[in-house]
Amino acid sequence: MVNPSTITPPSSEEHTFHNAIESSSHQIPPSSNKSRGRPLGSKNKPKIPLVINQDSDLALKPIFIQVPKNSDVIEAVVQFARQCQVSITVQSASGSILEATLCQTLPDTSTFVVFGPFTLISLTGTYINNNCSFRISFCSNLGQSFTGIVGGKIIAGDDVNVVVTILKEL
Repeated sequence: MVNPSTITPPSSEEHTFHNAIESSSHQIPPSSNKSRGRPLGSKNKPKIPLVINQDSDLALKPIFIQVPKNSDVIEAVVQFARQCQVSITVQSASGSILEATLCQTLPDTSTFVVFGPFTLISLTGTYINNNCSFRISFCSNLGQSFTGIVGGKIIAGDDVNVVVTILKEL
């Protein structure tokens, strides 16, 4: 057993980094005063902060339109744009539809109507300065899928939710 009076606590100077290096078997070369790492000014430069003002008049503003059962989805979207006097783009839509009027893919051909019920997969398009163009994709319960250019009415089967973005004021 060791007598506590013979143990002397080490001084705080003995536990410093430089004392530990000097007491080790490795000697510090005289030219080691250089700092380690990358030279000043290389890489890791501060980035300029990017400020996004969300109250900007040019910011895109998503709007949710709920079209009730048995109403024309396209007419509701166009009427919203006219009433608000804005140009819009339709980002997406979801719900069920009962009827869709599509254009034939060939130019100068007639439209045709398909009767559902259908599940609306996608509705995209724009309304700019009283001109509109919309594309739609939908499927039946039997696995049939339809995609095309809207040529007339899209009648909602249940409430259809449409997400539009205001592009600019007219």
